[in-house]
Amino acid sequence: MNTLVSSAAASRTRIIAFWLTTGIIALETGVGAIWDLQKIAFVRTVMVQLGYPEYILHIMGIWKVLGVVALLAPGFPRLKEWVYAGLFFIYTGAFASHLAVGQFPEAVGPVIFAGITLASWALRPTERRDFGPLLKDFKTSWRTITAYWITTALVVFQLGSGGVADILRPAYLVEGMTNLGYPVYFCIILGIWKVLGAVAIIIPRYPRLKEWAYAGAFFDLTGAVASHLWSGEPATRVIFPILFTGFALTSWALRPVSRRDLAAIK
Repeated sequence: MNTLVSSAAASRTRIIAFWLTTGIIALETGVGAIWDLQKIAFVRTVMVQLGYPEYILHIMGIWKVLGVVALLAPGFPRLKEWVYAGLFFIYTGAFASHLAVGQFPEAVGPVIFAGITLASWALRPTERRDFGPLLKDFKTSWRTITAYWITTALVVFQLGSGGVADILRPAYLVEGMTNLGYPVYFCIILGIWKVLGAVAIIIPRYPRLKEWAYAGAFFDLTGAVASHLWSGEPATRVIFPILFTGFALTSWALRPVSRRDLAAIK
């Protein structure tokens, strides 16, 4: 009897902790989205200090609004993985950016919110955690496998080679990043994420980690599309990121069961 009571109490505590951490993240993200979309003086000043273009506020604001909706809505656990991944990327990216420009006290906040994000992610109930089959009655054929490995090879090559190039920062890449209005140090942040994403996608199993990697690739590529358009560069510059966004989504949708569904590895 005491065991049942203790178990029930622990369950209630876990649920309370989940909604507390989730509420904090949803509130911070929601308010942040409004501030970003309105481009209030505070966030504009922060972007200037960090060296980012003002138009990135529009990109982040839209992502944040969609993220809050997905985070608070019941169900959709696979989509929630992408939201948690996106929030973690934003907070760790903000942390690295503040460090890069020497703003050490300002780097503390993003670390705290990254921790709260991970706490919400770890505490969420089963119906918000365990995603089922991506496609019902998914059947693997030689065509599916061939298409999967072709698109996956392209995505891994793009992430891996692009990540290494970002870290090494050759002149042409620095020029391209500067033309978009981004700080040069952002190349290193992107490069590390890309290399880790390529590794996560190519290794066997680990479907939850793969969701984060595909989410990161999607955010990176669609962010590149938006950046090219907002910065006024020729529309032809978006062809490459749009093409690889398609490859990433195709690889994500066609991957074998062992690389997509949690139930397959339990």
